[in-house]
Amino acid sequence: MILTEEQKKGQDVFFRIITEAWENDDFKESLIANPEETLEKFFGRSLPAGKKIMVADQSNPEYIYINIPVKPQIKDVELDEKKLDTVSGGSKGSVITDYESLYDSLRRMHK
Repeated sequence: MILTEEQKKGQDVFFRIITEAWENDDFKESLIANPEETLEKFFGRSLPAGKKIMVADQSNPEYIYINIPVKPQIKDVELDEKKLDTVSGGSKGSVITDYESLYDSLRRMHK
């Protein structure tokens, strides 16, 4: 999968947070206890209005963790030719995922 520039920026934000949590136990504890305040301090800016952040410590190597993202509302998704082909049966078992909305909050923080 080729990432858009916006998705790359979103990943960069995630990687910065994860790296800091791996290297700084105090940051990790604060991030788990109060993610909004911790991230506002870390990035030096306010989070997008109306968004909450949930942090789960998934650093135990004995487990495989699965994160379930927000289910996209198909009625709100504009379909391009490729997505239309998928929906009409062009690709078996495919799911339309609106990655742009998944990264939306983090993109605003990263700017």
